[in-house]
Amino acid sequence: MRRSLRRPAAGFSLVEIMIVVVIIGLLAAMAVPALQRVRLRAVASRYLNDARQIRDGAERYAMETGQFPPNGVMSLHAELRGYIPDSIFASTTTPLGGVWDWDFQQSGITAAISVYQPTASDELLLHIDRTIDDGDLATGNFRRANSKAIYVIQP
Repeated sequence: MRRSLRRPAAGFSLVEIMIVVVIIGLLAAMAVPALQRVRLRAVASRYLNDARQIRDGAERYAMETGQFPPNGVMSLHAELRGYIPDSIFASTTTPLGGVWDWDFQQSGITAAISVYQPTASDELLLHIDRTIDDGDLATGNFRRANSKAIYVIQP
C-alpha cells in the first residue's frame, strides 16, 4: 500500500494577508495627513517668497520714483517689470491659484499685492495669515476681501 504524502501548500493564509493589509492601511492613514501638511507649507512658502519679491520690487520702485506704480487691472503693473523677477511676470497663475494683481489706492489701502480669484483653501490662507500676520483673514496685513487675497504693503 502506497501512502501519499502531501506537503502543505506554500504561501500565506488569508488571515496573514489581512493583517498585512490592515498594517499598511494604518501606516497610510498616519502618513497622508503629514504629507498634506508638508504640501500646505510648501505652497505657502512659495507664495510668501513671490509676494516678498513683489513687495521688495515695489518698494524699490517707490524709492526711486517717489511713489508706488499706478493700479494694475488684474495684473501686476507693467512699470514693476525690471523690479521683480520675470518669472513672476511670466507666471499665469499664483501659488494660490488666480492671478497677481497690483492694488494702488484701492479699498482704503495705499499699496497691496493681491491674488485675484484665489482657488486656495481657507486652511492655506489661514496658514499664510498666521505666518505673517494675526491669523484673522478679516483684518491685518494679509486678508481676504471679496474675490481677493490681499497682502498689504502700505495701509
